[in-house]
Amino acid sequence: MNTFYKRIDDFSKTSKMAILTSDLQLTYRDLKERVLLGAEYFSQHGVTSYSIVGMTIRDEVEHLVASLSLLLIGAKKITLASYESSKMHTDLCIRSGVNQILTIDEVCSETPIPSLLWRPNAQANMINYVELSDMGHIFLRTSGTTGKPNILDFNQQQLGLQSERHPEYGNEVLLRLASIEHNNSIRHRLYCVYQVGTNAFFDKNKDPNLLDFIQKQNVTCLDVSRMHLDSLLNSNDREKLKSVKVRTGGSSVPFSIRKAFEKSVSENLYIRYATSETGAISMAGPGEHDEDACSGKPLKGVQVKIIDSKGRQVSNCEPGQIGLVVPGMVKGYLNNAAQTSERFIDGWFYPGDIGFIRNDGCLVVLGRGDDTIIMNGLNIFPKEIEDILELHPDVLYAAAIGIESRIHGNIPVAVVELNSDTKLTPQELVSWAKKFLGLKSPKKIIFVPHIPRNSQGKILRKDIHLLFKK
Repeated sequence: MNTFYKRIDDFSKTSKMAILTSDLQLTYRDLKERVLLGAEYFSQHGVTSYSIVGMTIRDEVEHLVASLSLLLIGAKKITLASYESSKMHTDLCIRSGVNQILTIDEVCSETPIPSLLWRPNAQANMINYVELSDMGHIFLRTSGTTGKPNILDFNQQQLGLQSERHPEYGNEVLLRLASIEHNNSIRHRLYCVYQVGTNAFFDKNKDPNLLDFIQKQNVTCLDVSRMHLDSLLNSNDREKLKSVKVRTGGSSVPFSIRKAFEKSVSENLYIRYATSETGAISMAGPGEHDEDACSGKPLKGVQVKIIDSKGRQVSNCEPGQIGLVVPGMVKGYLNNAAQTSERFIDGWFYPGDIGFIRNDGCLVVLGRGDDTIIMNGLNIFPKEIEDILELHPDVLYAAAIGIESRIHGNIPVAVVELNSDTKLTPQELVSWAKKFLGLKSPKKIIFVPHIPRNSQGKILRKDIHLLFKK
């Protein structure tokens, strides 16, 4: 797989657009020049292929350019997101071995690590960075919904292999609403560059209307979270997305939401199943959404198997633990041998998700194995409860967990975020859910203003447990 520099070198001789904002247009020729300036700036300030850089740059274009410049000189980079605490930054710096901080606004005074302001302005010498660019790495992180996030060390070849599962990016104008500081956003922004597509960036401080921006910039692919999906579904201007490909991943999207979105917003709806360790695994597109809320067939080069508790491969339609072999996946966690040995076995990666493969080859993901609620020997997946609760007209979001019971093992409970003023009571919702779920229905429901989530919108079930201990 070619590196960024090799991949775009020929395209830089053309006028193909690389970056679009409301007030900036960069061709691949422009982007190459800015990346070379950044690489030269780093070289002048002692950043080398031995450097491990912690980056705090909120501006999305500058973040992407700086990341590509670091890859070009063969350095390693981890994002220290502006929305995270200094305690988290310190922990990440220690665990990843950061020896240089890069910031755009002010020098960080809370750490003894040397800081550098991102101010590339020198004339770049056309140094041959091609050999160095093979060495560049980016540290990404797992979601951390079940504990401290693990650190993943991806080199350029691995990222390039992952990008090949998104060849459509080469013909797309891609807009992701999640900031590039988020794990999956920097990944997909790089995929788009590797496939020589166009990255569009939306700044709500400069562009008050998202849908107008999408039309003006001719955005063809909008990548959003589940929460953004619901917001678009309720937008008065949703018809402006009729011809736009809308993609989401990272959380379950029930069939009822998919059907409503295809009917009211865009028929070009894609639901992605992916893990931080592997990148994209499967994708359900138009015509593939059904009551199983399937995740589509595995993408090119991806191997999927389903095993039982004894490690034996099971038949189609039988649920079990998902195992994966994916081009470009990591081989383990940085400085965490214990979890590496638990998740990476004989060349296969086991994300901890439960699912099954249908006879048509589509993958159905039921949820995480450690979230499974076992009540009197009956397996209950939180997704089963959540999908039913979210069918109620007064429910916006639901999250189910199992709480310990001395008699029953676990009993299902749920928290619910309502979507409007209502006189609905928790007990009325319990009774309503029981009509559909029977024994699997939640025994208690708590209404909350907001369901606990991390910065990427994933449900924090460990925090929900605390609500039932009060």
